[in-house]
Amino acid sequence: MNAASAIRTSGFWPWIEIGDFRIQSYFVVISLVLCLCAVWIPRRALSRNLPAKFALDLFIAAMAGGFIGSRLLHIVWEEPAYYLEEPMRVFDFMAGGFVWYGGFFGALLAIALVLKVNRDHEWRRWLDFFSPVAAFGYAGGRIACVLTGCCFGKICEWPAHDQFFFPTQALAVFWELAAGALILWLEKNQIQLARDWSRKPLSPGGLFYLWLVLHGSGRLIMEAGRADPRGPSLGLLTISSVVSLGLICLGTFSLLKSSSRN
Repeated sequence: MNAASAIRTSGFWPWIEIGDFRIQSYFVVISLVLCLCAVWIPRRALSRNLPAKFALDLFIAAMAGGFIGSRLLHIVWEEPAYYLEEPMRVFDFMAGGFVWYGGFFGALLAIALVLKVNRDHEWRRWLDFFSPVAAFGYAGGRIACVLTGCCFGKICEWPAHDQFFFPTQALAVFWELAAGALILWLEKNQIQLARDWSRKPLSPGGLFYLWLVLHGSGRLIMEAGRADPRGPSLGLLTISSVVSLGLICLGTFSLLKSSSRN
């Protein structure tokens, strides 16, 4: 029983080749996801009575911060020796090497800086605004992982003795799509729900805190099934599992705190 004999559940289309042109499907999918977000965000902003141009500015800042953050966490945490051996490898982006949580915190920092420069103090409202964008964007990114074959799961065996790699990426896709759909549904219906249950609607930031709990929970499940190398662990947990637990705690505490105020 070994990985070589297992049936793959990802890595179906790692490269796109047209004649002499060759590019990784991962970057094509990520680029497509970002383009779709760039189209959706101004329309979503207008529907939420938010400035569309500023929303797009925040998204561009988030992309830049996310790119830098995801690359840095990979270099510093997962493969420091590899990059110390040949520092110019840091700029070999096409070889891969990006960590979602590094990108997430990098994007948050970039958004915070733009809001501070523009003296916009409604940061909780913007966090709510970008919550479903983050959810669907993350799901799209995991589709890229399915095609490429990265972030694969442990070997599983059915009673019929067929082996396969557990589809951790596909699990993340469906979980995050469901989380994003729930956030959008609550965004639209929370006022009516609050009336029906004789409660006040979620305070600003509530949808983002809920997404933190949902995303962190899904990521914990995914991490439990993964088998790919992810750098040093912190005891029995990977760094992503530790961060996920932190997000769950932060989101839960923030939800409880905001609900007590309401």
